[in-house]
Parts: sequence; structure tokens; C-alpha cells
Amino acid sequence: MKKKTAVVTGGTSNDVPAMACLVMNIKDTNPGLADEIVIYHDGISEKDQRLINRIFPTRFILYESPFKDVMNFGDVVTKYFSPMVFCKYECFKLLDDYECVIWTDYDVLICKDLSELKKIGKSAIQMITTNSITVRDAFAKEYSIEKILPGYDFSQPGVCMSLFSISEKLKNYDVLYDWCIKRTKELAKYIFYPEQAIVNILFQEYNIQIDRLIPKIYSVHPVQDVITEDIKVLHTYGQPKFWSGLYNEIWETNYKKWIKSGGTPYKHRTKTYQVQQAIKKIIKYLLPYGFVRLIQKMRRLI
Repeated sequence: MKKKTAVVTGGTSNDVPAMACLVMNIKDTNPGLADEIVIYHDGISEKDQRLINRIFPTRFILYESPFKDVMNFGDVVTKYFSPMVFCKYECFKLLDDYECVIWTDYDVLICKDLSELKKIGKSAIQMITTNSITVRDAFAKEYSIEKILPGYDFSQPGVCMSLFSISEKLKNYDVLYDWCIKRTKELAKYIFYPEQAIVNILFQEYNIQIDRLIPKIYSVHPVQDVITEDIKVLHTYGQPKFWSGLYNEIWETNYKKWIKSGGTPYKHRTKTYQVQQAIKKIIKYLLPYGFVRLIQKMRRLI
């Protein structure tokens, strides 16, 4: 028998602290949003899995990438996003187990109730779309994608997949999953915003209508965008993140709770790492060339 709702996220084991903070955030702001959380990962330790499960019932799924044999992804896919970004496609398959699946990236801070994401509107999909990024923008600029993929409207507003929900009412979701895998392999070298490029043309291919989530409410950058009372989700798209230089009191409180519970920390935030970096800087200046530079600086000051 299907469970009602799952909130899903996923990423590399390096970001388990951020995923733990997201789970705490969901528990604090939306404790009734889901029956359980689902995390796709590439090797989160059993200890960290147990600790997260103490916060909120969580199902961990080791992501078996269907793209291991694909060698022509661009650098932006492999170095900036990581292939784990494609685990968002798995939300289609999860409809075998849940009536509603809600995906959220983990570089977010949820501020208010999100229960509306479980409601079925005119469509079985709710997703952010934005006029600032078109379907064309999701593909690499160096290719004439309009000629490679004739028949699609690349001027349409593109989707933003940081937050979305899909319902079991979506027809043929298994077919949609298979199509995404197939087209990702075929178009690997052309895509820029990896999964978004494919889902953009998926919706056109199958004439799928979606209920729009407004970015000014559901994907608001805490520094770059205007902050209003209507905001429901803060999203640190781009760099820095909450854990790498963009301070947020709630996120920092959750991170400290995670560390206190015995959870794996971010390496760059540990005292050991910071001491090592300080020593490296000292050694650099003590090396002959570095020492000469230090003497030169001192002479300029005298």
C-alpha cells in the first residue's frame, strides 16, 4: 500500500551536514508535510543515517547512476553540479510508493508551511518557472540547439527544479522516467542546466501542463533578492551557500545541533582543517621565495 507523501532530496556524502540541516528545518517548520523523507546519496555513513533518522523518519537510497557510461557531459555537469543532480528523475519512480512526491534541494531554508504542495490542482505537477531563464538557457550556448532539436519552443520560460511536487495522478510516469534517461544520454554534451534542460523539453514532448510555483515565494535568494513577508523558501542558488560563507542564524543553529549530536562536520569548518591551512600559509612565507617577499614587504614599511 502506498504511503501518502515523501519529501525527497539528494546529493553527495560530502554534503550530509546540509542534508541533516534540511531535515531539522522540515521537522521544525513542516512536521506534518510527509510520512517520511527520502535521501538519495552516494555513500552516507551508517552512523550519519542513524542520526538523521532520529530527527525524522528517513529512507536512504544509494543512487545507482544510469549515466556511468556517459563520457561526454560538459564540465558544468561533472564539476559544478555533479552527476547526483540527475537523481531528481527518480521522483517519477517514487510514485510507485507514494501518492505525492515533493523534491527540495538542500541549499534552502524553509520558512513557512508548504502543505499546498500536496494539493492537486489542474495539473499533477507543481514546479517553479521563471521568465529570467528560458528553455534555451538550459542548453550550452556553443551549440545551435534549435537546429539539433527542431520542433521545440526554446523561447518559453524555463523550469527551476529546486522545489517541485508530482502526484500519482500523473499519467505514464514510468514512461516519462525512461524518456528522461534516454534523452539525457543522447543530449549529454549539449546540456548546461542538466536535469532542467531535459525536463523542459519533456513537458513539450508530452504536452504536460504544470501548475506554476512563483519564484518570488519559493526560490528567494537571501542576499540577491528582495525579502518580503510572503517568502516561503530561501534558496542559496549559486555561491556561497549557508555552509560556505553566507550566514543564516537558523541554519547555523541547526548545524551546531548536528555537530553536537555526533554528525559528520564539513571538513572546511573543522578546527583541524583551519589549523592545517594556517600552517600552510606560514610555511609558504618561510620558504626562501616567500621569505624574500616578506623581507621586501618589511622594507617598504620601514
